[in-house]
Amino acid sequence: MKLMIFSGTTEGHGLCRFLSKNNVQAEVFVATEYGAAVMEPMAGITVHEGRLDEREMEKRLTSDTLLIDATHPYAAAVTDNLRAACAKSGARYERLLRPALPYQNCEIVLNTAAAVDWLNAHPGTVLLTTGSKELEAYTAVQDFQTRLFPRVLPTASVLEKCAALGFLGAHIIAMQGPFSQAMNAALLRETGAKILVTKDTGVSGGFAEKVAAAEEVGAKVLVIARPRIENGKDQAQMQEFLTELLGLQNEKRQRRFFIIGAGMGTADTLTGEAVRALETAEAVFATKRLAALSPKAEACAFSELAERAIQCTEKHISLLVSGDVGFFSAAGKLRERLLPYGGVTLVPGLSSMQYMCAKCGISYENLCFKSLHGRTGNILGAVSYHAATFVLTGGENNAQAVCNSLTDAGLGALPVHLGENLGAENERIVHGTAAEIAQLSCPDLAVLLIENPRAANKNEPIRDEMLTRGKVPMTKEEVRWVSVNRLTVRPTDTVWDVGAGTGAVTLELARKASDGTVYAVERKPEAVALLHENRIKLGGYNVKIIEGPAPEALENLPAPDCVFVGGSGGRMREILTLAREKNPEVRVVVNAIALETLFAAQTALKELGFSDIEITQLAATRGKPVGAYTMLTANNPVFILSGRAANDTK
Repeated sequence: MKLMIFSGTTEGHGLCRFLSKNNVQAEVFVATEYGAAVMEPMAGITVHEGRLDEREMEKRLTSDTLLIDATHPYAAAVTDNLRAACAKSGARYERLLRPALPYQNCEIVLNTAAAVDWLNAHPGTVLLTTGSKELEAYTAVQDFQTRLFPRVLPTASVLEKCAALGFLGAHIIAMQGPFSQAMNAALLRETGAKILVTKDTGVSGGFAEKVAAAEEVGAKVLVIARPRIENGKDQAQMQEFLTELLGLQNEKRQRRFFIIGAGMGTADTLTGEAVRALETAEAVFATKRLAALSPKAEACAFSELAERAIQCTEKHISLLVSGDVGFFSAAGKLRERLLPYGGVTLVPGLSSMQYMCAKCGISYENLCFKSLHGRTGNILGAVSYHAATFVLTGGENNAQAVCNSLTDAGLGALPVHLGENLGAENERIVHGTAAEIAQLSCPDLAVLLIENPRAANKNEPIRDEMLTRGKVPMTKEEVRWVSVNRLTVRPTDTVWDVGAGTGAVTLELARKASDGTVYAVERKPEAVALLHENRIKLGGYNVKIIEGPAPEALENLPAPDCVFVGGSGGRMREILTLAREKNPEVRVVVNAIALETLFAAQTALKELGFSDIEITQLAATRGKPVGAYTMLTANNPVFILSGRAANDTK
């Protein structure tokens, strides 16, 4: 049987390694010079470079040929030609699939033309990671020369093409992957990109790393969907198929990978299971710090662990990762990468959280866990609503920066425990307040255990009597509860409360957005003073108070997921316009007492293109004892308007 592989992908490359290792001869066809260059020499594998049309493919095929289509999932035309050529020649066709990854919170368009239309409707700098093939189409994006930063392969022909199309040299990112989350995030920050355009390139195409990086820096992800849903075999299934078809030894059933949680990175904190897995391993791969745990270990960069293990010819292979494999660990991604090549066993280890809690004598059964290691964000919400919070720190969010943020928020007196170099000879655990820890010189990697004895209950609705009111008008609790629930606030949302007043709605929103941030915007000094007082009284430290009139005070705020308008100062339309410009899918709730405000809000929502507009009139009546009787007193009726900014791409 003649075996032909049309490749140019990581999956095709991996299949060639499998065949070569099993002494199977195959002809491999790649379209470009670059595709040929990245194919290392392999015994039995003959590489042909250049594009073939359907007729040229057909000439090379016979009824005794097995053709494996390992081309890119977006190369639909090539796949169609291969299928047609096989049908005419009688050759057998098999498709090697690149599994898609599940994703959410992404914009999805059907093709490049739709992506161009979407970009023309949404302002912002763009990191374009779709390669050079369809680059010409993106010149139809308005101001493409200044808006777009295309990331392309560093070949002369590609760079010439970019220049010929008019892309500026300072905007061309010529780099060869794979790209880590950290690298993608760095490029997004360096370019100032607010949008990342990608295809659904799966695990081997770095899709997950792109989405994670965009989430880290707060950029939107625009995904060009795969041209079709395909049937075929993934890498593991294809190897099983060829093993049976060609009568090969089923190596996969013999090969085992062990991903070992190395605890604190010391021999004393390895579990017995981990020790046994290292002793029986024929090969061990680890980062430089963890390599000292086994005399068999080969040190390499973390990004190389999976590939080194895959290329290894041994049957029992161990990989060391720090901490526990199930606690903010990269073990899950390693497992996905290794599964096509053999069985994978996860060996749990001692996590830094368990170790630190034991050292501090604190139970972790009700602990809140947060990781700021290599991520953006803050922990003010977590600390506000949990009696104890464990934080992994690192990068810009090191322990000193985190404690500074607590101190700046008014939480400098909270008890904080700092852990450095846990388990090592130079281990240091410091107990103090947030303000005291903020003055220390902290390493890049450390852990914090933060206690808040007066943590608020985020599940408790705020009653009117819990607030200090003064002479500032306050949204009554019945109206407040309906309005906040109509916004459908999610835990990680960024929320604007415009015309925050006493902070009654603000603090209700803050409990809903317990892992997000609420920006309370208020122009009256007496109301701002009450906001500060109620924020401290009810423990909502994920509230940031912005003094000033709207919409001017909103200009520099981050894009909101949802907006509550309790007071507009007669500038309703301007406020809603800015919110929609910041986020084309923003959710809005407006409270109106006067008919004029109701009309202004309803008109603005309609004319600005909001959808799902609902209007509710709420008139609550409360009973209070008067002697032996209960007297009912009616509160003023309030109109509650809600809507969502329409997204024309959906």
